[in-house]
Amino acid sequence: MSGTFFHKGISRFQAELFLTNAKDDGSFLVRDSESLPGAYVLCLLHQCKVHQYRIIPGPDGKLHVQSETGTIQRGYRDLTELVAEYIKKKEQNGLTCALIHPVPPERSTEDLEISDDEDDDDDDDQDFEVPPPAISPPATPNERKSNGQSDAGKVDLQKNFAKLDLKGCDAEFTKALKDYLEQGYKKDSVSMNVGDSELHEFTNLLEVASSGLRRELDGFMQKMYILNDFLKISGRRQSTAHDTKPRVAGPGLPNLLEQLTRVRTEVLTVQTKAQETIQLATLPSDYEYLDPSDGVYCENGITSGPFLASTYRPYIPQSKFEVKKLKKHGMSNKITLTVDLQNGKYSVLKQTGKESLGQKMISHDKILHLIKNTKEKCVLDVVLDGKKKQTYVFADPHIRENFCLQIRQMKNMHSTETDIDQISMFVGTWNMGDAALNQSLSTWLKCTGSGKCRDRVLGVIPHDLYVIGTQESSMTEKDWVNTLKAGLKACVLVDMELVEVCTLWGIRLAILIKPEYKHFISRIQRSSVRTGIANALGNKGAVAISFYFNGTSFCFINAHLTSGDERCSRRNQNYHDILKNLTLNLGQKHLNLFDLTSQFTHVFWLGDLNYRVEENIQNLLLKVQEKDIPYLIERDQLKRLQRQKVAFCGFDEAEITFLPTYRLERNTPGYRYAWKKIKRTGERINAPSWCDRVLWKSYPGVFIENVAYGSSEAILSSDHRPVFSSFNVGISSEFAHQTRGSLAEMAPVKILFHSIEAQVKTCCKQYFQLVFHSICLQDVYKSQSNTSFQDNRTGFYTVPVWHACNLPEMKPLFGDQDFLEEQHILIAVIPKDGDNESYGECVLSLKGMFSNQPEDFEYILLHQGEEAGRIKGKMHLVTKGTRFSTRKSPYSLIAFDTEYQDPEMFISGTPKVESRPAFSQGTKASSFVVKQPSVNTKPPVRMTQSTVGELSTQEILRASKVDGRAPQPLPSGPSSPPVPAPRKPYMGQTGLLQGSQRLPSRQGPPERAPPIPPKHRPSVTESSTGTTYDGLRRPANVEEWLAQLNLSCYEQNFLSNGWDDLLYLNKITIFDLNKIGIEIPAHQQKVLRSVKELNKVERDNAYMTLRSTGREEDGTFSSNTRSVQSMSEPSTPVEYHVLERSLSYTESSSSSITSEIPDQSVYNVIEAESVYQEIEINTVDEWLDSLRLSCYKDAFKKDGWDDINLLHELRMSDLNTMGIVNSNDRALIVASIQDLKHC
Repeated sequence: MSGTFFHKGISRFQAELFLTNAKDDGSFLVRDSESLPGAYVLCLLHQCKVHQYRIIPGPDGKLHVQSETGTIQRGYRDLTELVAEYIKKKEQNGLTCALIHPVPPERSTEDLEISDDEDDDDDDDQDFEVPPPAISPPATPNERKSNGQSDAGKVDLQKNFAKLDLKGCDAEFTKALKDYLEQGYKKDSVSMNVGDSELHEFTNLLEVASSGLRRELDGFMQKMYILNDFLKISGRRQSTAHDTKPRVAGPGLPNLLEQLTRVRTEVLTVQTKAQETIQLATLPSDYEYLDPSDGVYCENGITSGPFLASTYRPYIPQSKFEVKKLKKHGMSNKITLTVDLQNGKYSVLKQTGKESLGQKMISHDKILHLIKNTKEKCVLDVVLDGKKKQTYVFADPHIRENFCLQIRQMKNMHSTETDIDQISMFVGTWNMGDAALNQSLSTWLKCTGSGKCRDRVLGVIPHDLYVIGTQESSMTEKDWVNTLKAGLKACVLVDMELVEVCTLWGIRLAILIKPEYKHFISRIQRSSVRTGIANALGNKGAVAISFYFNGTSFCFINAHLTSGDERCSRRNQNYHDILKNLTLNLGQKHLNLFDLTSQFTHVFWLGDLNYRVEENIQNLLLKVQEKDIPYLIERDQLKRLQRQKVAFCGFDEAEITFLPTYRLERNTPGYRYAWKKIKRTGERINAPSWCDRVLWKSYPGVFIENVAYGSSEAILSSDHRPVFSSFNVGISSEFAHQTRGSLAEMAPVKILFHSIEAQVKTCCKQYFQLVFHSICLQDVYKSQSNTSFQDNRTGFYTVPVWHACNLPEMKPLFGDQDFLEEQHILIAVIPKDGDNESYGECVLSLKGMFSNQPEDFEYILLHQGEEAGRIKGKMHLVTKGTRFSTRKSPYSLIAFDTEYQDPEMFISGTPKVESRPAFSQGTKASSFVVKQPSVNTKPPVRMTQSTVGELSTQEILRASKVDGRAPQPLPSGPSSPPVPAPRKPYMGQTGLLQGSQRLPSRQGPPERAPPIPPKHRPSVTESSTGTTYDGLRRPANVEEWLAQLNLSCYEQNFLSNGWDDLLYLNKITIFDLNKIGIEIPAHQQKVLRSVKELNKVERDNAYMTLRSTGREEDGTFSSNTRSVQSMSEPSTPVEYHVLERSLSYTESSSSSITSEIPDQSVYNVIEAESVYQEIEINTVDEWLDSLRLSCYKDAFKKDGWDDINLLHELRMSDLNTMGIVNSNDRALIVASIQDLKHC
């Protein structure tokens, strides 16, 4: 009876769908529980809502129904008895309503098929035009006896012998065959009748037949050993070993077969050795290769023993790129860029016609960013140290991409960072077709063939990780691993270490890694799932391996799904079965609410997935011949199912640019498809298809980049072509990036959710809760149940809503921003009163979520590989500290022009501030009035929280930069809004925000002090509530001062030792700090520097006030001091001058320009003087005169900058062209142009 209501393996959503389609109240079914193995769930439809009850096994082994009021006491032996009893009870069963209509499971025609050709399209190539004739069963002993040892069999052999063509056979074999027919056959018959199955006479016949082969094999092996000696390179030890003396095959058939095996092995060995020899022979004469006898192998600062060492480092040839360098006004020069990966630099060779004008070498550490132009696919901006930008035009986008990848590889190879930020990874799959390997694997492992291949130069460099999946493999596990190691050693000259290997029948997954990275691997697990006939056979199924590489988790699944064009739904069910079983066996136990794809940072699914191209065979063959790949992709089953969100939802796949990899004629070059197959059941069509695929699913915000996806055309032993893919993957740290000292000063961080709205695919009317998991959280957080629902008009959905009062406030373990921005929060939607089954899960990235204001997020909810709805809301990370991300990852090197700040408008590490126009527009459209600053004439006062003097020039210079974050605006009144910090782009798209450019400071005194730029700000009066130093509000007491420095942990150290007032701090020394228990050098320097800044602010304020009254401490100023405002005008706003440091505005990057950092020594001699008269500016000359830069008038006119209305378009490169190199003059011009812009 259970067959009428029990649905094995279906999900919660599928159960609800079956019941809602039934429509009748009382419809019910039973499914497996998703949260408790061995339990079931009774689903009952009542008033268009599905009610669920868990059926759990008790201690007595019987089944009990767990209802809302508790567990019913009576137990039942099985589901059939339980359901029958509840049907009898009708309305008195304790459930919502009576069980009336059982909903039977759907059975497709595929499930009803019981065919022994389950793997009909995976057999060996047997393309017969006519089915082979049936073979009669052998005669029984009684039959043979009844025939009286008749010569019926001999007569048949004599007839066959008469038909044989023996012209090509030697006389010895012909005579032996006749002798066997006359005498040997009878002797073997007698032996068979007495139970001897050796067939001695026939064995002698084989010996005679193979006498010539034996001689040929011995001669062939002699030739192979000669080739081995020929391929030796003197003075260099090679990895491939061989016997020094050829072995001659002994007598007998077994020895002959052994010699045949040696022949195959020796051919592959010679091929491998030839590859290695040719690579070594191409090395330059001065190339320093490693000798294993040295005993130590060093690479990238990591030392390992000689048993892990590669014999040689691969020699990397140089690459040349012919490009055009763009200049001003559209002009260009032909240039040759030569990338030298081995030495970590690239050269720029200028050419004019056939002549070379000079070569410039650029080191890898001088390259800051590579900016791809999105409109012009061949244009690339190379940003060098010092904000120098060079624009190149490549021949095509692929060449530009290769150049970018080589530059990034160069920076990675020569990086001095101790942490691993990125690895390269090979992922390949191949259905071997149960055939013996008879060709080298080098083209596959080097990612060369058809499709998107790896760059020729990068192909020499080994990947850091190799993930290789095979299906229908006839080799043993040990032999296959040894073959892979030997193949990698031959093609990339590296001894790889095995991480793990997992095998299920012919399905195998092997993972190998560079020896120097082996110790970064941890928490290795493996598992397998069978999906063959009745889910019991392992001819179909999957194997999986998971591990952690530092803080990044990986899971690799190699699957062989059901074959056949028409078995698409079976393949989909295979996918769900594999995912469900691997979640139970391979998943992390504390994350049982989430399926496998949400438990790991990266999940790669590879293998012979067997999805086909649906098209008429003749039209399909025509499109294959025309290489119309887009047409075929549109008809690919897997792509269609992904669009419909039926299978592999959320998985990505690189663009397919290679021809179908199945079903091809074996050992035949090119693409000859064996699409027709004659079997016992008739003719079968196997359409050319992309059965072999590599897909992946990664957490949001992480870096992963596919650089190759194609198939090898040189390995022909199977009817499948091997498929390769290459990835660059970001690696996160397992721990916070800070040292022990800096961890102590971290400010507390809070994770705040303001609202969440989930669109859940269900017809169950109930309340829901949210569960939050993350490795950065100490505990698992759970929200309160939602208190409201949003109106839903999309059908099969319910939309619970949570507000801030329903959501938990979370506190991460560490406050380090670099660490937290690499973390993710797993969110699951569960019912408030249920069996803890998930209704949908998502992964929330914390990257870019440090903000003062809540940030929006929206993700798809997934459950067991199916889309279960959507979730959106607002959240942010809040901190009181001032530490911001400073760690730069190598994959941020490359960005698009739409995702970065122009280097001429932004100096990395400097803030953005709100622009304040210092020009008031005059009566004419082209005239401007310059307001020069005035000076406060009030007497000096001590700066406290309630009485604040003017800010000094040095103080403003310090305040304009706070760890690369935009400072708060200067106090101009209680209503001044704060300037929010700029948002940081996602990983890999950071543009120039993570650079570390620093302009060189000027050496020696300047030629002349620049005038005060025409810029002003509103004054700060005594009524101001505070001031700013180092970007912070000036503290009122020691406690507040330590809090601003993120050193509140030392509060008791100061107060208990008498340092309880800011007035006393100017006397503190490093000895005092040691005495009160502050022993960390970084903290000591931080305290002393802050004390110095506090004292400097007060001295500068006193000095400025004295100067404003025309007096110094020892007398009056000289007669050069101009008149100041009368002190009898208290109502006039006090104006002061602010020298901004590296100002960057938030306007469009195409028109903005940034000032350089002026030498601070210049401003030490600037007098804080005078109130200037308003100056009306109508021309560029008048503008330069007002800036005291008349010496540049000719330069501006010569370059066409003679219209004051066009100055806002002036860029830093234009100043370079005009020859204005003085950093202070450039800074003054830029600041003034910014003011002109905003008038």
